[in-house]
Parts: sequence; C-alpha cells; structure tokens
Amino acid sequence: MKFLVILLALIINHYWTRDRDVLNDRWFVKFQVWLAQRINGLPEHLAQIPWLYPLLVLALPTLSLSLLLVLIDGVALGLVTLLVHVAVLLALFDHVNVNGLTARYLDSWRRGDYESAFLLLQQRWHQVSLDTCDDRSSLHEEFCRFLLSSFFERLFAVLFWYVLLGPVGALFYHLGFLYRSRVSPHVAIHASELVLRAVYLLEWLPARLLGLTFSLAGDFVAAFARLRVVMLDLDRSAVSVVHACALAALSATQRMLLVREEAGDAGEATTVLIDAENTLDEAAFGPYAGQQIEALLALLHRSQVIWVSALALLALYGIDS
Repeated sequence: MKFLVILLALIINHYWTRDRDVLNDRWFVKFQVWLAQRINGLPEHLAQIPWLYPLLVLALPTLSLSLLLVLIDGVALGLVTLLVHVAVLLALFDHVNVNGLTARYLDSWRRGDYESAFLLLQQRWHQVSLDTCDDRSSLHEEFCRFLLSSFFERLFAVLFWYVLLGPVGALFYHLGFLYRSRVSPHVAIHASELVLRAVYLLEWLPARLLGLTFSLAGDFVAAFARLRVVMLDLDRSAVSVVHACALAALSATQRMLLVREEAGDAGEATTVLIDAENTLDEAAFGPYAGQQIEALLALLHRSQVIWVSALALLALYGIDS
C-alpha cells in the first residue's frame, strides 16, 4: 500500500499548484506555547524535569496519530486508512508551490530585479537575511540551498521514514525537524541538544542516499566522488551534504570549459582548460545562474522518477507493505 500512497501523494502534490497556507506550520508554534503552559501548571518537581517538554512535543502528536490509525484500521476495506496516509504525507510536504516559486524567482532574476528576487526568497525562507545575500552570487547560492533543503527536509526525508516506519515515523521526523527550526525557550539547552542530535541521526542516512540518487540522475563520476568525500564527514549537516552532491551532479552540464592555447616549456602549443564558472563577468553570470537553477530543478525531478521506479520494483516483488 505504501507505493500507492506515495504515488497518490506525489501526484496530488505536483498538480496542487497553489501554496497551501491552510497547512502551514503555525500549529506547531501554538502547540509549543500550549504545552509549555500546561507544563508550567504542573507541580514544581515535574515542571523542572528537563526532558519532559521535548519528550511531549515529539510524543503527543505521534501517539495521537498511532491511536487514530488503530481506530480506523479495516474501516471501509482500508480505504479510510489509505486516505489518512495520503493526507499525512500532504500535510508534511512543503506547503509552498516550489515550481511556481522558482518560476517567479527566475522571472525577477532575469529582469535584473534582484531586490524582488530576494524578498520572494525571504518570504518563504526565513533563514535568509541581507547579511547572507549581500551580492548576486550569494543570493543565487542561497536560493539553490533553499531548493535543496526544501526538497530534502520536506519531501525526501519524509518519504524515506514513511517507507521504513509508515506515517508515524514520517510524522516523528517532521516534528523533530520543526523542533530544530523552532527551538523553544521553555526547555533546557542540553535537552534541546539531545533532540537536535536525534534529528541529525534521522537525516544522516537519507542525505547520503539522496546524494547517491543525484549521482544516478546527473554526473555520476563527479557526484559519486564528492559523496565519497562527504560520506563520513560528521561535521557536515545533512543539507550541506545534499548541496555538495547536487552541485557535483550538475558539473557535467553546467561547468563551462574555455579552451586556450598556450606555449609550453618546449615552445609547442598546449591546450589549457579553464573553469569558466570562476571567470564569468557580470553580464554572463545572470544567465548562467538562471540556467543552473533550471538544471537543479530538473535534477530534483529526475531524482523523484528514480525513487518512484525503485518503489515500483519493490511493490512488484511484494516487498512493499
């Protein structure tokens, strides 16, 4: 059933062209505030337990979903369970229409309206500030990071844990991701660090699998070589691993090599290849950056095809459950 659920969720997510503001993450902020108030109302010896708040933040929604799945099991020949699975995935996916956002961003970029492009990115990715986007190249890099982080954290990692542990596992990862992005002041620092470490471990394997997928969907040699370098790097975040592998996967089509003839030591002509990415002038950088974003989006779409194909093979041989 998991393959059917994922296929339905991806199809709906692809053709749902409007931003799903009704499914935003503000519920989590309200839930944090509500939970903190309830914990503060407990007896002091309970309220002072440092692990209580992060434990309840992750456990209450997860247990509620588990209970719901038990109650609806077998209702209407499993159709209700199927609909709940699809609804959970759609709620966990990115609420932004990434294709539409990219089209609007590229339109502003190609018109030279970089302020509009920055504001559009900042509206959807609050980590971005003027300090991190003080020129065109840094703005371009941040948008590429936005695409990859959104794709990994709100799609691939969710599907990975759904395949392994079902909707409960996907929700648990998503709650950890939201907790990391909105660490509450109501909890002790060492307790938060434990949750952040757990999220890091939950993302470790999916990030490297996505890097491997990029090597299959793009320049295999360059991407796989980069993956080998970052594979066991424990200091890198998951998004950093994904970003490095994605750029390496694009190198075959995106790196422009300029050929120049130079005289060698013996006087004969020698062919020299120059990486044009580092030698682009101001006029050439704009079109190059736009092409790279389009290529990156195409790489992400090809990666989805690879996963769906792999899941279809698993379902065909009865491994899917």
